[in-house]
Amino acid sequence: MTKLLPLLLGLAAALAGQAAHADRTFPDKPVRVVVPFPPGQGSDILARAIGDKLSQKWGQAVVVENKAGANGAIALQEVARAKGDGHTLLVTSNSPVVINPSLYKQLPYDAERDFQPIALLAATDMLMVVNSQFPATTLAEVVAHLKAHPGQYSYASPGTGSTSHLSMEVFKQRAGVEITHVPYKGSPPAFTDLIGGSTQLMIDALPSALPQVKAGRVRAIAITSSDTPSTIVPDVPLASAAGVTGLPGRAWYGMFAPRATPAPVVAKIVADVQDVLQMPDIAAKLPQLGLEAVPATPPAEFGRFLAKERAYWVDATRRTGMYQIE
Repeated sequence: MTKLLPLLLGLAAALAGQAAHADRTFPDKPVRVVVPFPPGQGSDILARAIGDKLSQKWGQAVVVENKAGANGAIALQEVARAKGDGHTLLVTSNSPVVINPSLYKQLPYDAERDFQPIALLAATDMLMVVNSQFPATTLAEVVAHLKAHPGQYSYASPGTGSTSHLSMEVFKQRAGVEITHVPYKGSPPAFTDLIGGSTQLMIDALPSALPQVKAGRVRAIAITSSDTPSTIVPDVPLASAAGVTGLPGRAWYGMFAPRATPAPVVAKIVADVQDVLQMPDIAAKLPQLGLEAVPATPPAEFGRFLAKERAYWVDATRRTGMYQIE
């Protein structure tokens, strides 16, 4: 044991030296930021805004790569298997991290085991919108019309398992209505058919929904994700005001790294990302994108937040009969 102790101490010192060196040299090559969704959705918009600033700060290119498919599973599998050196990061909405484990019996990644939480980046409200020709202008009218015509209408979503999809499924249960789900590969094609009338309703995050509302292509009905008015669209009524309560909370966006990423590198990324989020031009840009800044969240606190979110979605999917059905 006395002979082994110096070796162990030497190994610990070497590892500490490597970690310190990693901190000083990171990044020493371009950084990939993998986004699990197509261009134009909230995760992509946010990743590009933050990535531009990190590129300036680090003196290295920060390249956003869209790896859409399987409600984020393709992208998360890739990041989970990437080298844990900080040069591959993930920016995603909440659904692949906290909803997928409740929907799918088998995933090619473990959302808790495979990822190191870096930062909670922003949050956004979920907005119910309808086709401009839909014969309802308030949530009470929407519910009444759907009850009068059960199963005759359909709703769009950016994909099975998305926050949009699950929010509408909970709404169906809480409001007691029947409406058919039509999934798409992302928000842009979902809105194309909603605008064209192939589907009639949708709940989606403000970054995707707000431009369509502002352009007059769809009609805003209600904020479904909060009991307090939206800071971005304060004039849109709350679902709770129409008596529809218990709907899922706000969507959020976070940054993650492979679990094996060294602690000093994680600490540097955390600090630099928080610096970027506090830059005046980024803070001013977020509301324009339909996003709201969140208080700085240390990785440990972010991890506890994720645990609460996963517990909520286990309960929600059980109540809607969707728990690990695929």
